[in-house]
Amino acid sequence: MIKPFEKPIYVTRPFLPPIEEFSAGLQEIWDSQWLTNDGPVLQRFTRQLSNYFETDNVCLFNNGTLALQLGLQGMGISGEVITTPFTFVATTHALYWNKIRPVFVDIEPDYYTLDPEKVEAAITPWTTAILAVHVFGYPCKLDELADIARRHNLTLIYDAAHAFGVDVGGKSIAHYGDMSMFSFHATKLYHSLEGGMLTFQDSGLKQTLDYLKNFGFKSELEVVMPGTNAKMNEMQALMGSLVLKHLDEIIEKSRQIEILYRECLKDVPGIRFTPPLPEGTR
Repeated sequence: MIKPFEKPIYVTRPFLPPIEEFSAGLQEIWDSQWLTNDGPVLQRFTRQLSNYFETDNVCLFNNGTLALQLGLQGMGISGEVITTPFTFVATTHALYWNKIRPVFVDIEPDYYTLDPEKVEAAITPWTTAILAVHVFGYPCKLDELADIARRHNLTLIYDAAHAFGVDVGGKSIAHYGDMSMFSFHATKLYHSLEGGMLTFQDSGLKQTLDYLKNFGFKSELEVVMPGTNAKMNEMQALMGSLVLKHLDEIIEKSRQIEILYRECLKDVPGIRFTPPLPEGTR
């Protein structure tokens, strides 16, 4: 009989940067006494992410759920949206809070993402969008879904909660579809304690999203639409900025662990692995 471990062994633990780096960042926050409401650390973090994703069309939030919820609202999505049941509940909750009817279709068997054939079969006159999920970071069938969305005049949105750092065809996964939501929750490979981000193709959407996440304020005296409080604060931005510096190291460590799992479990009956990633996918 195997004796219990003295300390539990977790499937995963959040990466934390060297505490000296975080302490130095805290000193900057203490000196500025600016804790939230678009402070200097958040502004710098936003620029870093814009550079990383090679787009100015980014908007940061205090979590990924509100990012997706407000993204749907900002784009005016209504009626029915085709999506997957094989995801975290927040994907569907974001539809619910916008009074959108989720239409579930099945997944394909290799990477567990939406099956394009089943998506097309589920389209009705009330369908306005497709909300697909890059499950465990595996990219959806991007070309097939884009073709369906184009032919049926549907908005294509990706829940990319797990897909930070994924590249397809030499460009970030953020450049596919009309909008993508990334989660920065502590359980993710990349995190900012809590947090979320939207990337989008329509640059005009940025102002609307900024209104929605900050009570609809256009200025200190003018509120232009109903909004909520979904802003990222300085502490979150600091953690996100520091973790970003170590991202390549984090991804490589995760890749080595995956290789080890595949090697050690390859002969165990009943276990089936996802296929190797398609060429051009990182």
